[in-house]
Amino acid sequence: KMIRTRRFLVLVLFNFVWTFSGVGSETSVSCVLNENCILPCQSKRRIIYIEWKHESSRIVGYDHRGSSYSESFRSRASLFEDQISRGNVSLLLRGVKVYDEGRYWCSAITIDTYYEYDVVLTVEAPVSDIRIHQDGNRITCSSEGIYPQPELTWSTEPPSNTALQNRITVHQTEEKLY
Repeated sequence: KMIRTRRFLVLVLFNFVWTFSGVGSETSVSCVLNENCILPCQSKRRIIYIEWKHESSRIVGYDHRGSSYSESFRSRASLFEDQISRGNVSLLLRGVKVYDEGRYWCSAITIDTYYEYDVVLTVEAPVSDIRIHQDGNRITCSSEGIYPQPELTWSTEPPSNTALQNRITVHQTEEKLY
């Protein structure tokens, strides 16, 4: 009788470990610099605990007592707490910065399962203001506040056989913008 109990316990433990380590899908999200951004995460089961992480930093944890935000994200991140009971455990990230780029993990523990969803965030600051200046035979094209690093190509209209001598200079700010 003791052997059967051990075998049953091992089978239950194996089933729990297999279920607990289940991994969900990966989603990619692209957000505009300084705008608000939603990192999606959904669950179809009743949630006991939620945790969002970025890289190695914890952003928020949530259980029946409410949310607990890390100091570095407290003013910029929030859950849709009124929608958690309906399965929406998405994260709102306010005023997205370049350093927010990267992989995020949404972990949800339900009554019988552990889910982990990966969200890969890319940040964009599109070209918005291009300045062109001509001084003799020299033409300068410039812009700022762009991310990721833009590619610049020159051409003439109509096409010319004359080789253009172009020199491209790129600078990056402290905010990692080009």
